[in-house]
Amino acid sequence: MLTRVTLMVLVLLGVCSLPLRADLFQYIDKDGTVTIVDDESKIPAKYRRKTQASRSSGDSEKYTGVTVRGNKVIVPVTCSYRGTQVQARMLLDTGASLTAIFPDLANRLGIRPDHGQRSVGRVADGSFIEALHTRVEYLQVGPKVQQNSEVVVLKQAGPSMGFDGLLGMNFLGDFRYHVNLRNSTIEWQ
Repeated sequence: MLTRVTLMVLVLLGVCSLPLRADLFQYIDKDGTVTIVDDESKIPAKYRRKTQASRSSGDSEKYTGVTVRGNKVIVPVTCSYRGTQVQARMLLDTGASLTAIFPDLANRLGIRPDHGQRSVGRVADGSFIEALHTRVEYLQVGPKVQQNSEVVVLKQAGPSMGFDGLLGMNFLGDFRYHVNLRNSTIEWQ
C-alpha cells in the first residue's frame, strides 16, 4: 500500500512539474497595431476589455508574440552586454546583413565608442554610413539565443521609429521560423 501511495505522489509531482502551455493575449491599439503578449498585465488598461485570449495550441517555446504595424514586424529582443541585460524592440529585417542597434539602445547597454571598431557600411539606398562594429554577449528572441552576436551601432536619422534597431540576418539566418502576420507571432521550427 505504501509503495502505491509513494508511486502516486511521484507521478503527481512529475505531472505538476511539466511546463504549462502559455495563454496569449491579443489587443489592437488606437493606431490599429495588433499586439500579442504572453502576460495579461502587459496590456495597457484601456485595451483590456477588448482583449482576445487564446490558449496556445503547442509548446509555448514555439511561439513569440510580435507587434505588426502594416507590413512591419517588431520583435521583442533581449540583449546582453558586459552583464547588462536590456529588453528591446527591433524591426525584423531580412534585408539587413547584420543586426543594427540605435545609439539609445547602445547607451542603455553601456556600449561606448571605444568598445568597438569604426567602419563604413552600405545601406539599402546605396549610400554609405559610419558604424561601430562590436559584439554583445547574446541576443535572444523567445526561446532562440545567439551567443557572441555581432552588431553595428548606427546613427538614427530623423524621429524615433518606435523600435530600437534592426534584427538582421546574422541572427535570423541561424534559425528556422515562420512569421504569422494574422496571429502576430513568430512560429519557431
